[in-house]
Amino acid sequence: MNKYLSSASLKALAKGQLLGNFGILIRIFLIYCGWIFFTTFSTSMMDISSFMGLIIYYVATFLISLITGIFLYGQAYIFLKIACNQEIMVSDLFFGFKNAPDRIIKVQAVISLVSLLCSFYGILSPYVMQQPDNSYLFLAYVVLFILGSAVNILFTLNASQCFYLMLDFPQYSPSEIFKKSFSIMKGSKGRLFYINLSFLPLFLLSICSCCIGFLWVLPYLQAVHANFYLDLIKKKK
Repeated sequence: MNKYLSSASLKALAKGQLLGNFGILIRIFLIYCGWIFFTTFSTSMMDISSFMGLIIYYVATFLISLITGIFLYGQAYIFLKIACNQEIMVSDLFFGFKNAPDRIIKVQAVISLVSLLCSFYGILSPYVMQQPDNSYLFLAYVVLFILGSAVNILFTLNASQCFYLMLDFPQYSPSEIFKKSFSIMKGSKGRLFYINLSFLPLFLLSICSCCIGFLWVLPYLQAVHANFYLDLIKKKK
């Protein structure tokens, strides 16, 4: 039976691979963070105090997530190159815009739709705020929040390898990509969840540094994810 690399081993690999790449990675993440800031600012200006306003917010968020997916595909490309000791460029972030973006959007649309459906408890937000003493309404909100979050986390872990698989298997259809990701993640969802959870202290420290630390932590996490995929796909063959 093949033994997977431990979390510590994956982190050690990632640290070594990132040496000499942080300069260009900071530029890449500043561009990506600029997109996130712009979209977050735009959606934060929307009125979500009414039911219709909330629906418009969800639709806008969904459409924005499709473009964000293309950037995430570019990041997967960058960190697979780093994990394979290949030279990276800032333009790699836009790799998905010129390489079958329609295929990426189809995959991202499914991921975003599941996330959207799992967050539909938010529709109750205006009513919870308007009726703070309604314990049944608040209980319904809490139950939907817990169930939605649990389903979303489980689906996200299962679909976590989609962009890497799209890069390695360009001949696969979106449905085959999801099927393959769900298949190779069998027995490994707990490992990936633990790896992500182990980064929480670094996230908290990054927040304390006025978020500057994220310019180091996020590339580090992405590099660990890329090595997790390579180890996973190698052992699953």
